[in-house]
Amino acid sequence: MERFSFGVLAAALLALWLEQLPPLRPLALVCLLALLVAPLLPAWLRRYHACICGALTYLLCLSWQLQQHQHISTQVVAEHTTEVCGRVVSLPRQFVENSRFVLQFSDDCAEKPQVAAGRLIEVRWYAEAGQTLPVVKAGQQWRLPVKFKAVRGLANPGSPWREANALVDGVIAVATLQSRATAVLLTDTPSLRQQLADRFAACCQQYKAYPLWLALTIGDRPFSDELWLGVQHAGMAHLLSISGMHIALLFGLCLLTKPLWAWLGLPQPWRSATLWAFALSVAWGYAMLAGFAIPTLRSVLTLSLLVLLRLCWRRVSLWQLSWVLSAVLLLIWPFWLFSFSFWLSALALALLALLEWQQPLRPGFWPLCRRFASFQLGFSLLLLPVSLLLFQGAAPFAFWLNLLLLPLMTLLGIPILLMLFGWLCLTDAVPLFAWQWLDLLYWPLLQALQWAALADGWWSLPALPWYGALLLMPPLLLGWFCRGRWQWAALPLLLPILPLLFSASESASAKGLLSEQPLYFHLLDVGQGSSALLQQGDHAILFDLGPAYGAVSATRQVVLPFLRYLGIRQLDYVVVSHDDSDHSGDWPLLRSRYPKAVLVSDIRRLAPRFHCMDLPPFWRGVRLQAFRASAYQPEPGNEDSCAVLIDTGRYRLLLPGDLGRREMTVASAITRQFAGIDVLVLGHHGSKTASSLAFLQALQPRLAVASSGFQNQFGHPAADTQARLSLLQIPLLNTAESGAVRLHLSAQALQYEQYRPRRFARWLEK
Repeated sequence: MERFSFGVLAAALLALWLEQLPPLRPLALVCLLALLVAPLLPAWLRRYHACICGALTYLLCLSWQLQQHQHISTQVVAEHTTEVCGRVVSLPRQFVENSRFVLQFSDDCAEKPQVAAGRLIEVRWYAEAGQTLPVVKAGQQWRLPVKFKAVRGLANPGSPWREANALVDGVIAVATLQSRATAVLLTDTPSLRQQLADRFAACCQQYKAYPLWLALTIGDRPFSDELWLGVQHAGMAHLLSISGMHIALLFGLCLLTKPLWAWLGLPQPWRSATLWAFALSVAWGYAMLAGFAIPTLRSVLTLSLLVLLRLCWRRVSLWQLSWVLSAVLLLIWPFWLFSFSFWLSALALALLALLEWQQPLRPGFWPLCRRFASFQLGFSLLLLPVSLLLFQGAAPFAFWLNLLLLPLMTLLGIPILLMLFGWLCLTDAVPLFAWQWLDLLYWPLLQALQWAALADGWWSLPALPWYGALLLMPPLLLGWFCRGRWQWAALPLLLPILPLLFSASESASAKGLLSEQPLYFHLLDVGQGSSALLQQGDHAILFDLGPAYGAVSATRQVVLPFLRYLGIRQLDYVVVSHDDSDHSGDWPLLRSRYPKAVLVSDIRRLAPRFHCMDLPPFWRGVRLQAFRASAYQPEPGNEDSCAVLIDTGRYRLLLPGDLGRREMTVASAITRQFAGIDVLVLGHHGSKTASSLAFLQALQPRLAVASSGFQNQFGHPAADTQARLSLLQIPLLNTAESGAVRLHLSAQALQYEQYRPRRFARWLEK
């Protein structure tokens, strides 16, 4: 069974690098042949047969479930506009302008059984002018008129992979709802989780630590942007999301009630069985409150198997149990290979078993403290390659903050919170002073998170290749777990990796001479909007902030994570071309993160000091030139856009904003100085009224890039624009298809990279 499980895990990792999944029918035939030839294999080859069968079985499950998912998703999206019935299965996120929740299909509205019955869709309910949205609760049954579209996320480094996350969560489509005129509430019975969340909010919403309490009890994390940043910089995401540690902690607290069960008068075997069953049922209830997140489900299944084996007087190592259980879960739902939390929990459990084997528990307080510090240091070091691989960076303060705060939260904060929450679930008579004292107990954690959010608490290495992160694991394992000569053998293994680390660090920092730092231009994938970045080291200029309307803010969801991913510590200038929400974004939010950034724009309400023509002529050796196609306007529209020409000495790039009819004014000013340009960001996202044939012939760009949304309602980039580019043999890159585009402006030849094709599991894009 262990070799079969190893084959499953190896195939799951291999699938991330495959260009295309094997066809379903030939793969099923190969699996059948592998089973039939097993008795005919020699003994030395039979040892590897179970591993091969495990790999083939996983690939078969993955191909089959992906085919089923795509088939159902295609049928649902093909309906486009329809009326659906279903039950709300997630805690809704309520905003003033919209509400978001997950709906599970049902057959209540259909005349015949639906192929998508039981499947999940993500619903976005938008309010119309003067309309107040109804309060949606988890557990309610609704009949909704919706418009379907496929799940399609933005592709930027440092941002979530939405298509993969939808597969992990089982979401087959996105549905939008504009009007509640025909929306009907069928049953108004909130789920138990919703009822407890409402009771908790009514009791404790006024306390500062309430978001942390909600995350540790219900599993919902309504964190502010600053709190999220602090959690990431402090490396405490594992503490503030219900994981295996919290399930095991609650399970252990229940086992401490053993003396109370003696009062029942049961004989010893039944007393122990009742205690184990009680602790296990509480653990399952806690996992249910967390919405059966992946780490919690894995943890309660592990505990269930351990309890079952103990009751049957069987023993099994934690390592073997974790190994087999991970393989079983991947066979049940193969898409968990995209889940960071799945792999992190599996690796954390494996490291815990290794550390437990290396350092057995010794009696005494100080040996226990030394063991805890050693475990924290071991986890910090051994999980460093995983952090570099998955998040392209590491939190340098994580070890110290966890060392100081984890004992406080584990021994006092979380147990007291769970006891008070259990008291609240049974009765509303929790004393007010208990919550006040608990808020004081969580004060150090809140202060640490606020400090981490403001401090430079993230070591970003975006240029580190994936194999560089993986190569760190063998020397760390060898140096930590081995002794004597084998421990010194880790040094030669570490030497080839140091140049990769230093080169990645240098590209993300301001070390070295200015002339030696590479210059990059990034066009971000912000959907139907625009945002671009000129980067050198950890300094940059940002051109436009992406769209912002209602609860949607590309500035918050795309731009800021991208700047953090690149390790940008200083935005020298922010240029906003004109006063359209798809370009002007959320300047107050950006200014709060980069207070030294100078805003250059004609929009007087945003930039009362500097207008478009005040853009400095030079920035770190790069020439910048701003153009206006018309007279100054305090609220500039499309034709008043501030166009910017970037001249590196080797390459020239033009960002025309949303210029259209007046674009030839800018083209004439440029052609009086230069023979042409190298890269053109299409005006107005590639609209047919922009990038005219005369404009393209005058500038003669070698490459055109467009920033537009996937299947946007405007049809950008327009067919006419694409035809003109094709006529002049100008290649076109579109962020809707390519994701974020990066141009290397320091290279001898013009080089560009498209982010979407570079991601793992390319078969998912196809």
